[in-house]
Formats: sequence, C-alpha cells, structure tokens
Amino acid sequence: MIRLNITAEGFSEERFVTDMLRPHLLNFGIYAEVRKVLTSRKLRKRGGIVSYQKFKNDITQWFRECPDVYHTTLIDLYGLKNDFPGQSTTIHLQPYSRITEMERLLKEDLKFHKFIPYIQLHEYETLLYSDTTIMERWLGLYNTLPKNCFTNIRNSAPDNNPELINESPETAPSKRILALCDSYDKINDGILILKDIRLEKLRSECIHFNEWLTQLEHLPAP
Repeated sequence: MIRLNITAEGFSEERFVTDMLRPHLLNFGIYAEVRKVLTSRKLRKRGGIVSYQKFKNDITQWFRECPDVYHTTLIDLYGLKNDFPGQSTTIHLQPYSRITEMERLLKEDLKFHKFIPYIQLHEYETLLYSDTTIMERWLGLYNTLPKNCFTNIRNSAPDNNPELINESPETAPSKRILALCDSYDKINDGILILKDIRLEKLRSECIHFNEWLTQLEHLPAP
C-alpha cells in the first residue's frame, strides 16, 4: 500500500479527503492520511489560513516524521498570505500559469523529493460549480434562490470554467454562495453537494484538479 499524507487547509477540505478522495485512491493502492494546517501549537488548534512560515514549519515537521511517505497539499489560492512563494510576484500571470508557477516555487522552497504541491483554483467552493443544477437543487431546499443563479455565475467566468470564477473578497466562489444563501454550511452542505456531483464530473469540469488527482493515482510504489 502506497501512503500519502495530505495537508488540508481546513475542515471542509479534510472532509473532502476522508469522504471522497481517500475511498477513490484506495482503488489505486494508495492510502491517504489527512490533517489540517496547524494554526496554534500552544492551543493545539488546526484549520485555517496561516502565514507561510507557520505552514512551512508544520508541513516540514510532517516530512521529518514520515520521510518515506508521499506528501501533498489541498489549500486555496484565495486568501493565501502574501508571504507564500509567488503569491505577490505571479499576480500578473493568467490563472493557470500563475498556479503552475506558485506550485513550482512551493516545491522548490520545501525541498522534499516526495512532495506534490497542489493549490486549488481559486477556492474549495469552485468544485461545487462543476454542476450548478445539483448545486441549485441542494441549496434551494432551505433558501429561496433566483432561477439559475449559480448557473449564471458560472457562465460569467471565461469559457464557463468553474476554476476561473473570480477570487476577490466580494466575488470568490464561497462569497457568491453566501450572498445568496446566508445559511450555507461550508463543511456539511459542501460535501453533500460534491458527493452528488461525483468525482468524474469534478474532473471533467476542473482541469487543474483533474491533473492533480491523476498525478496522485499514478504515484510509483516505493
């Protein structure tokens, strides 16, 4: 069995790994362990956006604890601090070029040969927009939604690409959901919607996500 450690940004990403990615990767002989980013060592608290140095210290410690295990990340581009490698210097690049360069710089800085960097374009909620019909059906159970509201949001992105939905504080994927559904539960609603959409659909609609998952599926045995 190939072992893979995943450093997840928060509770939603952790749930996505345990409920969807881990069962999927088991089909490829890969067991995925997941833990949230350490935010406070003193309080033993994990989950949330932190400075790059805190993130680096946490994931580097896991490298040392498990030197023979593959490691990857599941963190959002939206909200990353300016001290993350490439966050401020790549802002002029197009989204896919930017994320590729930021992942390259992250791998270069962490210097671990079994590390596969992944940064989500632009946010975990991006994945929900892979099927806006399912999204509207679930969130419409407890909210009065304008007709085709999430479909229209997706259609406003270049090439109707959910990974290109804007990442500003007002228009990030999650902010757009909350503007329409103030009761949206990031952890529980998110995973229910994604399970209904299914991985195959996520992969067909989200190019960068699919490339990452494909890479994980083909990890060579030790």
